[in-house]
Amino acid sequence: MKPLFRNYNFEFSSTDKKILSTLTKQILKQIEGDSKYAGEIRIYQNIAEKLSSSQDVIKLTKEESKRLETQLTENLKQYKDAIKKSWFFKRWMYKSLISQYEGLLNNHFKKR
Repeated sequence: MKPLFRNYNFEFSSTDKKILSTLTKQILKQIEGDSKYAGEIRIYQNIAEKLSSSQDVIKLTKEESKRLETQLTENLKQYKDAIKKSWFFKRWMYKSLISQYEGLLNNHFKKR
């Protein structure tokens, strides 16, 4: 029998924590104040609190973990599309973001 609620333990580096914290803050800025996103806001606020803690192991629920993975995947897809249409400087910035997001996805989320 599978457990209904399962926590996932992540050991993010300080760089990974900063990237994910920035991502969650950006998401919260975009959806704050809209009552139809109340559930999403709660989830991303919980994630932001956990990432800002000084703990080495971050425990995320299945739902929180899935939201982060989905958001990283979507952002990665958008950056890959945007890099095709951009000039040198933006392309250089996008390459950096793409490699960071791919590293996060491969190292922490695709293992499960």
